[in-house]
Order: sequence, then C-alpha cells, then structure tokens
Amino acid sequence: MYLECHGNGSPTVVLVPGLVAAADTWRYVRGSAGAMKASSSAVYPGVGRFTRVCSYDRPGTAREGGRFTPSTSVPQPTTPRGDVADLHTLLSTAKVPGPYVLVGWSAGGPIVRIYAGEYPHDVSGLVLVDAETEFLQSRLTPGQFATFLALERKDDKKRIARWKDVERQDPVTVFRQVRAAPPVPKVPVVVLTGDEFDPRAFRARLPAGAPADYPQVFWRAQLASQGDLARRFPGARHVTKTRSDHNIQNNQPQLVIDAVREVVEKARRQESGRPSAS
Repeated sequence: MYLECHGNGSPTVVLVPGLVAAADTWRYVRGSAGAMKASSSAVYPGVGRFTRVCSYDRPGTAREGGRFTPSTSVPQPTTPRGDVADLHTLLSTAKVPGPYVLVGWSAGGPIVRIYAGEYPHDVSGLVLVDAETEFLQSRLTPGQFATFLALERKDDKKRIARWKDVERQDPVTVFRQVRAAPPVPKVPVVVLTGDEFDPRAFRARLPAGAPADYPQVFWRAQLASQGDLARRFPGARHVTKTRSDHNIQNNQPQLVIDAVREVVEKARRQESGRPSAS
C-alpha cells in the first residue's frame, strides 16, 4: 500500500480518502471553471504547514485522472474493519508516530470511527468530512433504503466496467460494523456536512423504477443523518454551511484545513495537560 507523509509536529494527521479515491484527492482543488488541479492551497499541503500529515492508497482505488493505484489487489467488497486493520498495520510498519488525528471523508468516515474505537489510546481527534453514516439507514424507510442499495450496485457496475478490481463496499455491512464497534473515546471532533445537492445529477444515477421524488427524499435523509452523526459526539462542532457538495476537501479545502487545525490544537492542549476550550 502506498503511503505519503510530510511536515513536522504532533499529533500526526492521517487523511483517509473516500470510496475509490486515492491519497492524491487531498492535493487537489476545484477551480472556478470546475476543473480539478493540484494546488498548494489543498488540504494535504495546507495541513503539512502546521503538523505532520499522511495519506495513503487503499487497494482498488484510483488517482485523479483515472489512473488505478498500484496498491495490491484484494477481494472485494472490503469492510471498514478490514480497512482499519490494514491502516493500523501500515502506520505501524511505516513507523508513523502517534497519536493521530484521523480525517475521514465519505467512506473514510466509518474507517476512522472504528479505528478510534479499536485503538482509543492512539487517537487524539477526529474530523468527519461529509462522512458516510449508519444514521442514513434509520432515516429512510426499508423501501427507500432498498432504492439506495440499488443505486450503490448500479454505481459499482459502472466502476467495475472500468476497473476490474475497483474498491467496493456493502453499506449494510458498513453500517452494521459501525454500530458494533467500540465507542469513540472522548476526543475533539468536527463534523463537516455538504450543503449543495444536484437532484438532476442524482436522478441520473438512480435505478429504473425509482420514485420520482427520491432525490428530495434522499437529500432530507442525508442532512438529517449528518445531524445525527454530529450529536453522536457530545461537544462536537458541526459545520453545516460549507457551500459545497459531497467533495468538501476539493471545493472548500480551507474549511477542512481549519477544522483539522482546530482539532490538532485542542489535542495539543489536552496532551500538555491544559484544559481545552469546548
């Protein structure tokens, strides 16, 4: 598995990408014309200016531009618990010093939450960037959730046609494993939620026969589930005005950088024994 780190300081920030995304997603920003470009204002270089920062390629992921990463292929779908085991081994083998502030975008959210529960002494903070959450399932009826699963299978089919060994997940398994995981320790948490949604683009992804109002149904459930996620962590700061769709790290990188800096500074104060602001 590919790992890259730069910068100095503690705690080390570990950036965990979303489904199919590779380490370089944190190096890119979306320009005014909509094109993605590598930038010094992106999350990875920005965080590296005030502490050590690392990111990595999980198996089955693709870099910006569509080039498949060289991380060794594994049977798909994977699970967040398996991803946690891989990440723990990777950080240990590479001798990346803890403690860690874990930043999880999208499908990276369950990974960092389970990691924090299983290795509580190694984690000093979390930043959840429009993170996938089990509360989405409880905010949808069984029929609505079945439509969501069908959408995920349709997306998988398109990706498999492009990359045979592409990363996949089963949301039912993901949500079950998050619910069963040990609780996250009492650490600083910031939750960032996308607040922009394109119902037409979402409708184009839906399977045949999906209800006409499903984009609106899903969006209401998504926003409510993000509120549920933030309330899961007493004292967490929930940023709901992000002026971004799901890809906050690319559209509004400074929001992510500021959230990481906030958690890092709180973690440092706690480590030094001084009280942290709530």
